[in-house]
Amino acid sequence: MIDHMTMAPCPSSSSRLHVVLVPGFAGFDALGQIEYYAGVTPLFRQWQAESPDRSHVVLHYFDNLPTAGIVSRAARLRGYLAKRIERGELEQHDSVALVGHSTGGLDIRRLICDLVARPDERCFPSDQGIAFTVRAGDILRLVKSIVFVSVPQWGTNFADWMRRHRLARQWAVRELGWAVTAARLRRFARLEASLAGAARALTDADLFLALKDAATEIALPPRNDPKRPVRLAEALEAGSELEVWMRCIAEDFGAIDDIAVTTSRGTERSPAHFSPEQRADETRAWSSLGIVTKSYATVGPRPFTFPSGAEAAPLSLVRLGTFLASELSAEARERTDVVYRLVYRACAGGPFRYPPNGAREATLFGTSSMRRVELWDSDGIVNTASMLWPDGEATQVVEADHGDILGHYRLVKAPEASARIFRAYDLLRSAAKTPDDPGFTDAMFRKVWTDVLGFVNEARE
Repeated sequence: MIDHMTMAPCPSSSSRLHVVLVPGFAGFDALGQIEYYAGVTPLFRQWQAESPDRSHVVLHYFDNLPTAGIVSRAARLRGYLAKRIERGELEQHDSVALVGHSTGGLDIRRLICDLVARPDERCFPSDQGIAFTVRAGDILRLVKSIVFVSVPQWGTNFADWMRRHRLARQWAVRELGWAVTAARLRRFARLEASLAGAARALTDADLFLALKDAATEIALPPRNDPKRPVRLAEALEAGSELEVWMRCIAEDFGAIDDIAVTTSRGTERSPAHFSPEQRADETRAWSSLGIVTKSYATVGPRPFTFPSGAEAAPLSLVRLGTFLASELSAEARERTDVVYRLVYRACAGGPFRYPPNGAREATLFGTSSMRRVELWDSDGIVNTASMLWPDGEATQVVEADHGDILGHYRLVKAPEASARIFRAYDLLRSAAKTPDDPGFTDAMFRKVWTDVLGFVNEARE
């Protein structure tokens, strides 16, 4: 038995770059036909085909625990990478780029901290039956770059708001769990789809359209369906994936404390709560290891009329109706949906303040111009000012909401053979598309992710 695999860091002509996409809060790889990083795969293939020098780049989608604490999620990511090494998918001359969206960026930071602290630690509890041992340092030596996309580096008001409304959150999770169980039966699936369709008609929110599609997709097909064998297998698979996802959310919601601005007992290991000294240790470690970083911050349209430089009052569910109606900007009701307005307003007010010595402006993506970031600016889920670390003013500010940047900025038809109608949605409709203002577009999506791929590819060399 080989006790330890020695991995040399030097590149070779046959070395590969493995780009690992890490999902954020409530994230997944795919649930049935809906993908977390929607549209990234075809864009990656197009980018790769544009130059023969890019054939060495490999794209991976990491399927994380949806709402578990950061420590658990980071441990799962470590196990995922260790397994790839054990199987020979990651080899000694290869390199890894970790791309984290939202909470996924905190998972990456926690992972690197743990690997640095214990480089000789074995990544599996036992050597029994294993041909060689993968150690933490073997993973660490592969990592060459980290990309942060919409990451709550200092927490987000939205998490504090959800924590304050714990009973409402638990009720919603239970109801969704029941709906998933009921929708496994065709007659209940019709009811769930009808309810979701009615909610979508009332709110004009694609989120309910996604729920309607999910109910349809996991319903068992009728016995006289000529495509029943295939559709039955797909329905069972999609239903099982959704059920496991919901069970994980119901049993472990630790991430909400880890991404909140205010700390609670047991959250000291969340990178969102690191002190300036700990953050300095992080960046020194990255520098010594040759790891480079790039940050993208997202900022959505402002549906409310808060004055510049002011703080927004926290949102209370008790006075939700009058509060939203009184502060909406003139165009917000027509240009945004109720889901975006609710989450944006919940994120605007709360305990988040500008971090100590933190940046208050950053570089507008694709330009050399600086963009000021207000305390209440957000992408609907994360306060934008919280994203301006570790790259400060060099952070690239993208005008997009939290779902846009993933590819969920428009409706995309599902394949004809699918039971669902769509596979991508405008999950947070932050701006109605008009000829004068097309909002977040296909062109912008391509520019951002081409920039991400270009950065990690250059960082490997």
